[in-house]
Amino acid sequence: MKVILARTAGFCMGVKRAMEMVLSALNQKPEKIYTYGPLIHNPQVLALLEERGIGILKKGTPEPGSLVVIRAHGIPPEEKEHLSTLGCHIIDATCPRVAKVQAIIRKWARQGYATIIVGDADHPEVLGLMGYTEGRGYIVVSSEDVAHLPHLERVIVVAQTTQSENVFNERVAEIKARFPEVQVYKTICDATASRQAEVQRLAAEVEAIVVVGGRSSGNTQRLVEIARATGVPTFHVETEQELDLAALRRYKVVGVTAGASTPHWLISNVVSLLKHDWAHKHGSLGQLWQRLWRFLIKSNIYVALGAGCLSYTSSLLQNVEPLWRYFFVAFFYVYAMHILNNFTDAASKLNDPVQTIFYGRHRIFLFVSGILSALAALTISVALNFWAFAFILVMNILGLVYTINIFPRRAAALLKIHRLKEIPASKAVFTSLAWGVLAALIPVICSNRSLTPATAVAFLFVAGLVFIRSGLFEIQALEGDRIVGKETLAVALGKEKTFTVLYLLTALLMALLTAATYGGALPTLGYALLGCGLYAMGYLTLYRRGYIESNLLLEGLVEGNMLLAGWLSFLWDPYHRIFF
Repeated sequence: MKVILARTAGFCMGVKRAMEMVLSALNQKPEKIYTYGPLIHNPQVLALLEERGIGILKKGTPEPGSLVVIRAHGIPPEEKEHLSTLGCHIIDATCPRVAKVQAIIRKWARQGYATIIVGDADHPEVLGLMGYTEGRGYIVVSSEDVAHLPHLERVIVVAQTTQSENVFNERVAEIKARFPEVQVYKTICDATASRQAEVQRLAAEVEAIVVVGGRSSGNTQRLVEIARATGVPTFHVETEQELDLAALRRYKVVGVTAGASTPHWLISNVVSLLKHDWAHKHGSLGQLWQRLWRFLIKSNIYVALGAGCLSYTSSLLQNVEPLWRYFFVAFFYVYAMHILNNFTDAASKLNDPVQTIFYGRHRIFLFVSGILSALAALTISVALNFWAFAFILVMNILGLVYTINIFPRRAAALLKIHRLKEIPASKAVFTSLAWGVLAALIPVICSNRSLTPATAVAFLFVAGLVFIRSGLFEIQALEGDRIVGKETLAVALGKEKTFTVLYLLTALLMALLTAATYGGALPTLGYALLGCGLYAMGYLTLYRRGYIESNLLLEGLVEGNMLLAGWLSFLWDPYHRIFF
C-alpha cells in the first residue's frame, strides 16, 4: 500500500504554541496546574497531561496560587479578570490568530457595531469571542440562523478561525442581502483553509482517505465532511487502533490527513501501521524478506549485532585479538538491556506503535530471551576475568536502578531530581558510556594489555557513534517524550540545537580518527572508519530534510552504521579474523 501524508496534517501553530507553553510550565513545578477547559480536543493527549498532574479547570474556584493556562481558543475577558482577582497565576496561550479576531470585535463593538460570528454556538473559541461583543453578538452557522437575526443597523461579520470557507462565504452572501452596512472580516485561519484545500486535492490522488483526530474537534470533523463530500471512502479514527485494516486492504493508495489538535506521534502511528505489511496479505519472497528484516530490527537482534561489530572494531583498533567472547558479551548485554528498556518505556507506545504491537505479539519470547541474554552476558564475563564480570554486573545494576528513586529527599528537593532518568540527556550519556565499556574496555582489560591512547580513541569512537544514534532517536521521539515527561537531550535542547550538537560531534569524531591515525596511535583502520562518520552525516541530513518517514527504515539505517564499522574492519583486517 502506498500512503500519502498531507503536508498540513497535525498541530497548527496555535495548538503547538499552547502545548509548548503548558509543558514549559511543568518545569516550574508549581503546586497545581490547570487548563481553562480541555487544552486541545484530543482525548489521548488530555489523558497524558492528566497523568502528569495537569487538571482541567471546571466550575468552581481553583486552589489559591494555582497556575491556570488559557488554551488556544481564548476566553471571555470577564472570565480572565475573575481568575486574576482569585490570585491565580495566568499563562495566556490564546492563539495569536484568535487574539486578532478578539481585537477586531472589541474595536467595532466600542463603536456600537453588532457582531455576527459565523461559527458553532457551543465551540469554546466562539464563546470566548462573544465576550468581546459588549452584548451585541450573534452566532450563525445556517441559513435559518441568518433569517432569524433581528434588524441590525451596523454590522461586522467574522468567522470562527476553524470554520469551513464555503460555509462562511455562503453566510456572508446571505447577511449582505439582509443588512446594507456590513464590514466583513474573513478570519478563517490560513492553516485551516490550507488543510481543507489539501484534502480536496488529496482526494483526486488516492482511493481512500484516513482522517486522524479527536471526535470532539470541530476542525477535524470539517475535514471528514469535506473528504466525504468528494465521494472518496473516508475513515475517521482517533488512534491507529481504530483503523479498519480489513477494509483498507482493498486500496492501493491511501491518503492521511489530521486535524489541528492531532499530535504528530498519533499521525505517525497511523501511517506506520498502514505501511507495515502485517496489515496486508503476505506470500512473495520480497515480503518475506521484509518481515525478516523487521523482526531483526524490532526484536533488537539487529542492534545487538551492531554492538558485537563495534567490539570487533575496537579490538582491531587496539591491536587486540578479536575473541568471540568479546563479541558475544556485547551482543547479549545490549540485547537484554534494550528489551528491558522497551518493556518499561512509557513513551514507546506513543512514539512507535509498531514496536508496541511487536512486543505484545512476542512478549513471552522476548521476555525469556532477554533474561537468558542477561545471564549469558554475566556468564561469559565470568569466563573472561574478574574485571569484565564487575563491569557487566555494575552496568546491570545501573540499568535496574535507572528508574528508581535513589537521591536523598533533601538532595532531591534541592536538585529537583529523584531518579537517574530525570537527569537531562542521562539516557543518551549512560547508553554511550555502557557501549564504550563493552566494546573498547573489556577487550583490552581481558587481554592482559595496558591501556593506550588507542583505547581512549576506541572508547570515544564507540561512545560517539552511540550518542549520535541515541540523539537522533530522541529527536524522532521528541513530542511523545515531552508529553510523558522524559528528560532527553532533545527535550532539554530542542530539535534544532540537538541536530547542531550531533553534527558537531560527528565532525569531532572524524577529526579525532584522522589525527589519531595520522599520529600513529591507531592503525590505518582509523582512516577507513571515517566512512562511519560520513554515514552518520548522511542519515542525520536525510532525516532532518524529511526524506525518511518510515520508523523501520530510519532504525535500519541508523543501526546499520554499527554493522558498517564491522564490515570495514573485516575488510581491513588482512587475516579476516572474526572469532578465535
